Amino acid sequence: MFAPRRISSARILLVLVAGLLLAAPAPQAQPRRTGSANHVVVISLDGFGGWALDDPYLPVATLRRLAAAGAVAKAMRPVDPTVTWANHTSMVTGVPPARHGVIFNGLLIRDAGVPPRVEPWRDKNELVHARTLYDAARERGLTTAQVDWVAIQNAPTITWEFPERPDPKGVIAQETVKAGILSQADLEAFQTKNILWRDHIWTQAAAHILRHHRPNLLLFHLLNLDSTQHRYGPRTPASMDAMAHLDSQVTTIVTTLEKSGLLANTTLFVVSDHGFKTVKRQIRPNVVFAKAGLITVDSGKITGARVYSVPEGGTDGILEGRMFAAAQDSHIVDPEPNETVELSLEAVAISNRRIGTEVRTRVEARLGSQL
Repeated sequence: MFAPRRISSARILLVLVAGLLLAAPAPQAQPRRTGSANHVVVISLDGFGGWALDDPYLPVATLRRLAAAGAVAKAMRPVDPTVTWANHTSMVTGVPPARHGVIFNGLLIRDAGVPPRVEPWRDKNELVHARTLYDAARERGLTTAQVDWVAIQNAPTITWEFPERPDPKGVIAQETVKAGILSQADLEAFQTKNILWRDHIWTQAAAHILRHHRPNLLLFHLLNLDSTQHRYGPRTPASMDAMAHLDSQVTTIVTTLEKSGLLANTTLFVVSDHGFKTVKRQIRPNVVFAKAGLITVDSGKITGARVYSVPEGGTDGILEGRMFAAAQDSHIVDPEPNETVELSLEAVAISNRRIGTEVRTRVEARLGSQL
């Protein structure tokens, strides 16, 4: 079964994967399962738009072959807010961000004396406040693995991992060095390398885990397309080339499943978290707040704030009531006139709907603008 980019909802994906892995739940009196011959691989192509498979001139032969042989959903309903970590966490919990708690690409930190910030390198147990698919799998005696998944750092129910920032002393990291996938020096400097190379290494690490550890569940996330579209925009030659490269990474995983004898008992899901729209204007609410006297700035640094905007893609969370003093490295830069528009009803929509426990007021950029 193949479900590319256009999964209809996170809950459907979770139910399908859980059913394939766990089968019917055992009665309470029976002993807990101690493993399964079934395997599920979830590959997330970050930023892969739903329109892409309808373009006959996009060279993604493996994705088309899998789609023709499997099942394709016609629409995707991302969660709100539609950002990478929120959507991926909904995929593995089946609940919206207001319930699982991940509403940014990281954890919102509000320390005294500095503006709020989003910190990605926090443990899963701090970020995710709902039961996950990999939690359920481990409870049933199944093995789990993740490569470059999100909101999953130090998750106790992950058996094997090669994370976004691999630990040079980690088990899988050391295995990849011994296997010649990368050098120890490159492993230690992993985060400084270009995203295309890192996607390649993440793919090789995922293939290694499949070959040598044969997990019941593998969660695998690829990031190059998302980075490329943020820089060059969607439907550009750069983004189309990145999509074609993603197809080759999927091919590597399929070939590994075939050669390792896992394919017959493996269900493969290829999904995405969001698409992209081209924007022509940038809106910087904190500049507007500063001009209105709601944020005070001294020598280019924020020294106090009655309100503060935390941007995340096309939405901003507006935090209120916290004063900041002696903020470090938090510069307000007056943008060029053609880069910014005034905060107005023509550019944004303002909502007071609560999302989680932190954000009560949101600003959403209208089509063609970005916060």
